[in-house]
Amino acid sequence: MTEAAPPGPMDPSRPGSSPQGAGPTQGPWGPRSAAAAMAAAEASLTAARTTSVPPVSPPPPAAPAPAAPTRMVFTGENGELFGLLVRGYVLQVLTLGLYRFWFTTEIRRYYWGHSFVGPEDITYTGRGMELFKGFLIALAVVLPIQLGAFLVLLGLPQAELVVSGTVFLAYALLGQFAVYAGRRYRLTRTSFRGLRLRMTGSAWSYAFRAFGLWILVVLSLGLFYPWATAAMERMKMRNTWYGDVQGDFTGEPIVLFRRGIVLWLIALALPVASVISIIASVPPEAWDALWLWLDGSSSRVSTVVGLAIAAVAGVGLLTIVIPILLFPAFQAIAFRWRMEGTRIGGASFTSRFTIGASYRVYLLGAMALFGVLILLGIVSAIGFGGIATVAILRGSDGVSSTTAGIIGGLLVVVAYLVLFGTMWIAKQLLIDLRLQRARLSSLAVVNLAAIDHARANNVDASAMGDSLGSAVDFGLST
Repeated sequence: MTEAAPPGPMDPSRPGSSPQGAGPTQGPWGPRSAAAAMAAAEASLTAARTTSVPPVSPPPPAAPAPAAPTRMVFTGENGELFGLLVRGYVLQVLTLGLYRFWFTTEIRRYYWGHSFVGPEDITYTGRGMELFKGFLIALAVVLPIQLGAFLVLLGLPQAELVVSGTVFLAYALLGQFAVYAGRRYRLTRTSFRGLRLRMTGSAWSYAFRAFGLWILVVLSLGLFYPWATAAMERMKMRNTWYGDVQGDFTGEPIVLFRRGIVLWLIALALPVASVISIIASVPPEAWDALWLWLDGSSSRVSTVVGLAIAAVAGVGLLTIVIPILLFPAFQAIAFRWRMEGTRIGGASFTSRFTIGASYRVYLLGAMALFGVLILLGIVSAIGFGGIATVAILRGSDGVSSTTAGIIGGLLVVVAYLVLFGTMWIAKQLLIDLRLQRARLSSLAVVNLAAIDHARANNVDASAMGDSLGSAVDFGLST
C-alpha cells in the first residue's frame, strides 16, 4: 500500500492554494485573483491597526516659567541726606523744635523717594502741617495726664510710686495706640504705582491687645516675644490694604523662636552665671559690710566693701553690654522673619539680610562715630583753649563778672548744640542710612504681578497717632 505524499505549498489539491500564474483564488464571496487577495489582506491589516492603536494626542503646551522675583533697591546717597540733616537741625534749633514736623516730612520723602521696587519708585505724600496739627491733638491727650499726676502728687506726695507707675502704664497703652494710628497715617500717605495704601481696624482694640501681649513678654523674660510679635503683625497686616488688595502675615512664631533662642540663652545665661560666680567667690562678710555701708551704719569703705561693689558693678555692666552686643544679630533675625511672613495679596517678600551684614553696619558705624567724637574733642580743646588764652591776654578790664558769666554760658550751650548735632547727623549718615540701604537691597518681591489688578480705594487718616508716638514711645513699637 503506497502512502500518499502530503500536499505541498503549491499543491493544487490543497484548499485555497494555486500555483503561480494559476487562476483565481477561492474567496469567501467567490473566486478572486491573487492580487485582489493580497490587497484585501493589506486592507484588513491596516484596519486592524487603526482600531487597536488609539491616535497619539500632541503634548500639552508647557506651563510658563514663573517670573523672577523683583529686586528692591535704595539709591539714596550721603551727600543729599547730609544737606537735609544740616538744614533741618539748624532750623529746629532756631525755631525751638517747631520745624521738626516739616523736617520729619522731608526725611520721609527722601527715604521713600529713593526706594524702588524694580524700576518703580515709592512716593510719600504727607505734609508737615498735618504732623503739626496731629501734635496739637496729642497735646490735648498728654497734658491732662501730666496735670492730673501733678495735682495728685501735690496733695499726696507719699503716693509718688503709685502715681508714677500709673502714668507709665497709661503712656505704655497710649504708645501702642500710637503704633497703630501712626502706621495708618503713614500708609495713607504712601503710594505705589499711583495707588495709596490704607489701614482699617481699631487702634484702641490693637492697643489693649498689644498691651496685654507685652505684659506676657515681660513676665516670660522675653520667651513669649515670637508669639506676641506674630499676633501683633497679623493684626496690623490683615488690616493693611494696597488699593482693594488685602495684606496678611504668615510668619510662624516657632521659626523666630528657634532662630533667636541662642541669643536669649546668651543674654540670660552669662549674667546669671556671673551672679552665681560672684555669690560663690565673694565672702559673706563682704556683703554684710556692703549692706551696712548702703544703710549708712558705716561710713568706712573697706577692702571687702570695695570688692562687693566691684562685683555688683561688673554684673550690672555685663547685663547692659551683652544685650547691646547681641542687638545687631537679633535685629537681623527679626527683620528677615518679619519680611518673609508679609503678604500683599498674592505677592510676598524674600530677604537676604544676614547677621553679618547687620554687624558690618553697626561695627563700622560705631568705629566711625568714635573717630568723629575724637575729632570733636580735639577741635573743642583747641577752640576753648584759644578762647581762654584770648581772655587771659586781654584781661577782665571793662567786662563785668555777670557779662563774662553770660558769655561763658552761651559758649557752653553753643558747644553742646554743635556736639550733639554733629553726633546725631553722623549717626544718621554712618548707621541709619547704611542700615536702610542694606535692608532694602536685601529684599525681593515674589509674584509682583499678583497686585497688578489692584484698584484704588483711598481713605484718609489723622496724623495724631504719628505725633503722639513721638511723645510716648518706649521702644516697644514695631
